[in-house]
Amino acid sequence: MLSKRAITFLKELVGCRTPSGFEREGQRLMARQLAEAGVASALDVHGNLHAVLNEGAPTKVMLEAHCDEIGFLVAYIDEGGFLYLIPNGGVTAQTVVGERVAIRGRKGTVNGVFGVRPPHLMSAKERERVAPTDLSEAPVDIGASSREEAEALVEVGAPAVVDAGWRPLAGTRVSCRGLDNRLGAFIVTEVVRRLASEPLAPLNVALHLVGSVQEELGLVGGQTAAYQVAPDIGICVDVGFATDAHPQDRRKMGDVRLGGGPILGTGPFYNRALARCAEAAAAEEGIPLQRQVRARASGNNAYSMRMQRGGAAVALVSIPLRYMHSPVEVADLEDVDRVIRLLCALIGGLPARPELTPEL
Repeated sequence: MLSKRAITFLKELVGCRTPSGFEREGQRLMARQLAEAGVASALDVHGNLHAVLNEGAPTKVMLEAHCDEIGFLVAYIDEGGFLYLIPNGGVTAQTVVGERVAIRGRKGTVNGVFGVRPPHLMSAKERERVAPTDLSEAPVDIGASSREEAEALVEVGAPAVVDAGWRPLAGTRVSCRGLDNRLGAFIVTEVVRRLASEPLAPLNVALHLVGSVQEELGLVGGQTAAYQVAPDIGICVDVGFATDAHPQDRRKMGDVRLGGGPILGTGPFYNRALARCAEAAAAEEGIPLQRQVRARASGNNAYSMRMQRGGAAVALVSIPLRYMHSPVEVADLEDVDRVIRLLCALIGGLPARPELTPEL
């Protein structure tokens, strides 16, 4: 299982507030963890975090995870001091109404709440739809009594996230907002740390870590980073849909369970030879694999790496996650540990020039 140091790092990382476009706090923590293992890192002009092991090897592997989470932006402050937010990424209004919210204020964090009308004051018809379906119907109360008082604390355009932190559940399961994709950012950092400081054998490939930005806004950072790195192999680490809490979803997404191991993306978009390498690495490590089938590219940066320049051979390795894009995402730390072990075995076992081109 994960070491005490690693769990402390993960808790600190999910404690960072990193909505799309404001990822720096989490990236600084990733950079410090890499530096402890002797790995230098830097940001590019778009804000993506880059680090490289064994630079100059003939095959470039881009190991990518996005660093942003869904959140909000302050769009309007009314005369009564109430804030109105717009989504920054794929927010579903019904899942956040009644929640606490943390806003980046002019002098630090400003706390607020998404206010809700008491059911006592609603008509019977209004009570049929208690939760607003649009954030414009859900004012945020920061305690201010006027626009002037609110504007002294918060400026229009300020980012915000739901204030829902780390909660241990039964066994090795945890709940927190932003596990999508703080888990992936944590995993790629840990993989590079291990391959840099605890390698089982010399690395044969050039490993480029990328902590990308603004994935939730349209794969923004992943596209620019993939163009810059020009990888031969791309491995995207993201969260995937667990279907054990809502079995009806298995008809679309397959039978994927928390604690069942990493999810390997399967379908025409993913390189079959690379998938076989992942399967062999999993078998060697005794790691169970789950599969989710896609007939076309899904909304993650495997697409970015496949479609830039001449394109890379790509794989998608995901962590099973319940309640995605909600304040109460749930994952199993055993799955997280298994993904780290799988990626270390896969990348560490690649030859200098892996043959991934289809045969005629």
